[in-house]
Amino acid sequence: MPTPGNGADQPVQIGDELPVKLDTLMVGGQRPEVGDQVEAKVSGTVSRIVNDCCYVRLETANNEPIESHNDDQEGDDLSEQSQQADMAGVPIGGSLNMGGAGY
Repeated sequence: MPTPGNGADQPVQIGDELPVKLDTLMVGGQRPEVGDQVEAKVSGTVSRIVNDCCYVRLETANNEPIESHNDDQEGDDLSEQSQQADMAGVPIGGSLNMGGAGY
């Protein structure tokens, strides 16, 4: 699922997630819970224009910086490494040398 800053070259679609700090979404002193409907004002910088569509690199939500999680980046890195290994035809934990004892 595309998230801000991950370099995905796809437009934002309904269902995509935007990390927003809980405190910026409080209503009446109450933090939102899973399933609650919320409103957030987002702003950013135009990163490119394609035909009649403007792409905005999100920077803030409710005047607070967009939350970023290093966990997501680590998962993306592992996924990319796995994909590169698949393309190279190297089995994970193995080698291409099929000769030797036991084969």
